[in-house]
Amino acid sequence: MMPNLPVKRMVLYKHGVGFFERLGSLGSESSVTLTFKKEEMNDILKSLAAFPQGDGQVVNVSYETPEEKQKALSKAPLVLSDRQAWLDLVRSLRGCQVRLHITGGETDGAQERIISASGSEFVVSGCMVGLNQIAQKPEQTLVAIMTTGSEADSTPSLRTFLLSQVRGLDILDARSGDDLRYVLDLSQSREEQRSVTIFLDRPNQDLLVSYVAPSPTWRVSYRLVYTPNAPAEGSDVADHSDSGQLFIQGWGIVDNQLDEDLEDVSLTLIAGQPISFIYDLYTPPLVDRPTVEDEARTVAGPVSFAGAPRYSSPESLNDTTAYGFFDSDFDLDEEPTAPGIGGSQFKSARRNLAQATQVQATGVARGELFQYDVGIPVTIKRGQSAMVPILGATLASRKQHWFNAEKLPDHPVVTIVATNTTGLTLERGPATVLEAENYVGEAVLNFTPAEGDFFVPYAVDLGVQISREDESRLETAAIALGKGDYLVHDQWETRQTVYHIDNRNTYPVVLVIEQRILSGYELFDTAEPMEQTAEFQRWKLAIAPRQQSEFCVQQRRKISRHEQILNLNYQTLQAYLHDKFINASLFQELRGILDLHQQIAQMQQEIQKLAKKRDRLSEEQESIAKKLQPLKNSGSENDLREKLAAKMSHLEDERDRLQDTITAQEQTQDSLKQQLQQLLQELH
Repeated sequence: MMPNLPVKRMVLYKHGVGFFERLGSLGSESSVTLTFKKEEMNDILKSLAAFPQGDGQVVNVSYETPEEKQKALSKAPLVLSDRQAWLDLVRSLRGCQVRLHITGGETDGAQERIISASGSEFVVSGCMVGLNQIAQKPEQTLVAIMTTGSEADSTPSLRTFLLSQVRGLDILDARSGDDLRYVLDLSQSREEQRSVTIFLDRPNQDLLVSYVAPSPTWRVSYRLVYTPNAPAEGSDVADHSDSGQLFIQGWGIVDNQLDEDLEDVSLTLIAGQPISFIYDLYTPPLVDRPTVEDEARTVAGPVSFAGAPRYSSPESLNDTTAYGFFDSDFDLDEEPTAPGIGGSQFKSARRNLAQATQVQATGVARGELFQYDVGIPVTIKRGQSAMVPILGATLASRKQHWFNAEKLPDHPVVTIVATNTTGLTLERGPATVLEAENYVGEAVLNFTPAEGDFFVPYAVDLGVQISREDESRLETAAIALGKGDYLVHDQWETRQTVYHIDNRNTYPVVLVIEQRILSGYELFDTAEPMEQTAEFQRWKLAIAPRQQSEFCVQQRRKISRHEQILNLNYQTLQAYLHDKFINASLFQELRGILDLHQQIAQMQQEIQKLAKKRDRLSEEQESIAKKLQPLKNSGSENDLREKLAAKMSHLEDERDRLQDTITAQEQTQDSLKQQLQQLLQELH
């Protein structure tokens, strides 16, 4: 508790820290002690600053050791147990100068009699010797003290007293007294808290202390009330089919987790995210290295849409030339309102909501940050939380049906679109949407700077059914000669998406279709999008009641592939000519190349046949040679030898003839290949 320096200003951020300022008078004291949670000490040591408001100056700042209390007590000069603290104290004072207050017994000259309200007692001063404990007889425990006379050379005298007679103990040794005070102060300290003491060079000062400490992030919740624009006077049709007024009310939610009440505190809420980290200054560096940890903001997952760059004026969203499916005879404001919702009643509800809460927060841009300064001091009891109004404004808006199959298939989401003209930055937070006196849904507002667009997708319209069909195809755009022996095919890789829309409602709807942009693709034969972001394109459609419609998005990109000319066939070449990808002249040139290539291929087949026949003759010669080896040159074996030799000679002649034919054809083939290469080169 720090009541002498109460919190006067509190600045809360969205990343888990708060900036606190305390201001108060020290009176006759020249120091003040602040108490913090143990886990806050790193931030305190990193950020604490003290500012005397008079002529005084800060001398130093001391703080408790990070050591655990029990460990610190075990190292203390005096160790006092929970059950025998009196015995432990007397035992720890051995050798120290003390004064004992004794009841009962007789006194002598060395004793000073004291008459007290409880009876007669006397005191004995001297040096503590110690205790003499008798087992099983604690009532006979003796305390021994050494006394001396007034003379310097007087003989020391040892006196003993029953410990039960000792009613008081004065510690005359200053150091031992300091040790006892240290142990008692350490014992009464809270394990989870640490004290920081600021010393000034003089008393009677007002002191301002500021610091950063961990704190729950402030949150924001919104109340949104939407009303469509009323029809023009004398007309049943609204001036803007999907336009209306949106009253937005924002509440900041803060928590008091300090060990004290907050009374009349100046409160500031910061939107944005400054860099912050934990740097270990509290732990001695010989034990742990300093650590830095990342801080991350939590991201939830409701349906959300991103604002688009303003390439055109906002009025273009209501352009009557937008892609549509019904005639102008249809009234887009014929959508029936919920029971109890009427124009005058709705305005009354919006006015009452605006008047029911006093918003006195002002917004100030601080570079990349934005702060809400709450004009009225707030009071939050210890352990409680509070909601403070920080925003109240009426904005022009549009109510539309948004569909993105990636985010929510089958049905569109009813979405309010508005521009943040409040002059304030809107922090991310949940929103409850009302229409007149009825609750109609909820959404999450994303972080939106001033003049940025925000989207409130708050309800799914089950009356509109949407299915999506995707188709891919590859189409040849042109064929040209490449730099080598190949043709270059320029092709269109096309992606077609068809949306089948079935509006079963009895009223028309304004539908916005959002589709992801395919990298490298371009739109063709498709209506121009009303807007696009870095990731999505959007089309605005007008859908008639009880009607089925289709909307087609076609995207394509050009790709190229190479086809070897020699891999062509006559049928493919004829198809290229028929589809006018090549002209008649090129057709004839390519056909001549294919004819020559086919001739070379046929010649190669003939050469291979002759080579196989030649190889068979060689194998037969080898077989005859093996048979000749064991035959003799006389008798019947000699006759057989002569027959085999004649056959081998015939085979040799035939083999030589085949080889000559193969060689001649290979030469002819090489000549044809040269002609083929010449024709391929002449194509370019």
